[in-house]
Amino acid sequence: MKFFLLLHIFVLSLLYAQDYQYDELDLNHTVSINSSLFLSDQQSYCRDRSNPDDVIWFEDFLEPKLNDSDWTYSRGNGFKAGKTYVWGWGNNEQQFYRDQKYKSTNTNDNLFIEDGSLKIQPIKRKYRGFKYTSARIHTKEKRVFTFPSKITFCFKVPNGIGLWPAFWLLPLNTDSWPTGGEIDIMEAKGRITNVISSALHYGNSYADKSFTVKEVAVPAAVKFQEKFHSITLEWREDSLKFFLNNEVTPYLEISPTSEDINKFNYPFNDKFYLIVNLAVGGKFDNNLIDPTALCRNKECSNHPNPDSKRFIIDWIEYSKL
Repeated sequence: MKFFLLLHIFVLSLLYAQDYQYDELDLNHTVSINSSLFLSDQQSYCRDRSNPDDVIWFEDFLEPKLNDSDWTYSRGNGFKAGKTYVWGWGNNEQQFYRDQKYKSTNTNDNLFIEDGSLKIQPIKRKYRGFKYTSARIHTKEKRVFTFPSKITFCFKVPNGIGLWPAFWLLPLNTDSWPTGGEIDIMEAKGRITNVISSALHYGNSYADKSFTVKEVAVPAAVKFQEKFHSITLEWREDSLKFFLNNEVTPYLEISPTSEDINKFNYPFNDKFYLIVNLAVGGKFDNNLIDPTALCRNKECSNHPNPDSKRFIIDWIEYSKL
């Protein structure tokens, strides 16, 4: 009886998982981009900003306070699905997400604004039975994203085995995964210097689902972990296209007739909300963690370059197409 109860809870956790489920990732699906812009050494290769008249919303983090009109903190190590609490956010993640600590800035030790950028850092410290703390914020019930639009992130990812930064979208009108779809604009593995990925999840149920994924690689000299890069999602009815920096050719695109998704209902013509987080461990990179790669305190004084262990977002732009 105990076995079947545990099995039932495990199945529920899979059914309601709201993060990555990459059980069959094909690492051969990689696009290498060697732009002429990479011939010059730049701190930022991010796409040019849009015409201000086209911008619906932007976040440039010039003020030290996180705007609570747009952002809400997620808290804990999972979520509740019915009467069952799903630990590790459905992905065996090891961090506990902290809430606001400093009221004057709406920040905490894991998430703060510095030098005109949002910075998220995991910290190795015991908290409520967990070994690590980090931060996750979202726009649910505050800011909605849908087509036709263009969403751009200018960002830098952290270095360290087990660090899993991401910005992604979940459907506003359903908690059912994957039927409502999931748009992973960017995810990265902290142990890989020059590769990131984007993905789309869809399906009729957890037992009948699939995904489309594409990895993007840049030359070693312009690795993602040392430079700012941008990803732009161009979102139209029946069409999603992903672009790196100022590239005019998408590295990933999908429509209702694309291979694999044509077997399912197309879920991306709907309203979504945005999530930004930095996880520790988890299935995305085979549950690998190097504890020495994490910060030990708010100042990250155990590393000579603290920003190398932080997920840094320079700006976010949501504009008309």
